[in-house]
Amino acid sequence: MPTISYVNPLSELAGSQEGIAQAQQDNTFAEQLTQLAVLGYGDPYAARNILSVARAQMGNQLQREQFWLNVIKEEKDSMKKAWELIKD
Repeated sequence: MPTISYVNPLSELAGSQEGIAQAQQDNTFAEQLTQLAVLGYGDPYAARNILSVARAQMGNQLQREQFWLNVIKEEKDSMKKAWELIKD
């Protein structure tokens, strides 16, 4: 018999928020590498590449967070409608 697993949106939201925090730290590190590369320490192309990847990852995490916020909002609205139907 197949089982249907339930995805907890709150835990997914928490995971995405942790991902955002990590992406912000990665972005800060990448900016520091870029600044050092501008000053002549290190490879400027590699630093820019790392910075672009860090920013893309941060954008992906922000989209993931927004998705789970929308899922939670929809679930909350559907629960309100269900309670209204039960009351009637």
